[in-house]
Amino acid sequence: MTQRTSLVTLTYGDRFNYLHTLVSRSLESPLIDRVIIVSNASVAPLHTLSEKWPGQVQVIYLEHNTGSANGYSVGIQAALDAGADYIWLMDDDNAPTINAIEVLHQHLHQREQIDGQENAAVLGFRPTHQADIAAGVPERFAIQRRSSFFGFHIAQLPYKIWRRLPWGRPQGTGGTPQMVQLPFATYGGLLAHRNLYKKIGLPLDALKLYADDSEYTWRITANGGRIFLVPEALLDDLEDSWNIKARTGNVYESFLLGGSDLRAYYGARNQAWFDKNVWASSPLIYGLNRWMFFRLLRLIAKRCDAGPRLSLIENAIRDGEAGVLGLNRSYPL
Repeated sequence: MTQRTSLVTLTYGDRFNYLHTLVSRSLESPLIDRVIIVSNASVAPLHTLSEKWPGQVQVIYLEHNTGSANGYSVGIQAALDAGADYIWLMDDDNAPTINAIEVLHQHLHQREQIDGQENAAVLGFRPTHQADIAAGVPERFAIQRRSSFFGFHIAQLPYKIWRRLPWGRPQGTGGTPQMVQLPFATYGGLLAHRNLYKKIGLPLDALKLYADDSEYTWRITANGGRIFLVPEALLDDLEDSWNIKARTGNVYESFLLGGSDLRAYYGARNQAWFDKNVWASSPLIYGLNRWMFFRLLRLIAKRCDAGPRLSLIENAIRDGEAGVLGLNRSYPL
């Protein structure tokens, strides 16, 4: 039986109801021996969680909202310092369904026999975040290709058009695959042995929030490891993220119409930085995808009368591509 699995999560504002659900469901499993909550200046009564589950829930209070990269860094380091054998990262609005952690551990153990503890990671299934996998889109189209720009790749354009036609819409009749290999992942749902976390280090604080999880988990695969999404390990999203496909029709509308200016700025800036500095393998194909993305973005911005947000996004992309990271004073956390 796997021992000493610590769940690490991060919260801000007042998200107590989400956290309570996450903690209560997680501690129903004997595999979870500790929950570490990092408070990014949260105003929720987090002390009541450690009082309700004494010795099992630890709250680490940060004076200011430092962003997700630093928050998860603090939580991961705390779990390592406490001697956790395994660390399960979760967003504060994720909640495991019954046996999700047990299923993840089963698959992780199998992968560890192949890749080693320091090279194996598994990810719980969040249908709203892995919407293409959930819809039955073939893996070669569901997984972001190298040198894409904000997920756009010219080679996938014919399929994107085809799937929007009545006869091309994914039917999902083939069933969900048992596991899907990913090049990078989100924080939410990631389970791995402490040796993997020690190998890849801590998240990059300069990114602050958005795409920091992509950069962090990319280190796993860039250094010879593998990440597998496990659809059988279902996680509930108690709150939909601002940029998921269910909220808008495409990535362009997500950035032009969704979320706050703060989210749009850091999301666009960091994605541009990641795509240029990490994900691009062919400058020529990257440049073509970037050019096409901008043509479509500006077209949709004009149609949606989203001129101010378009300017914000273009400025954010310039900052990201120039490596201007860290906290932007115009968008305090």
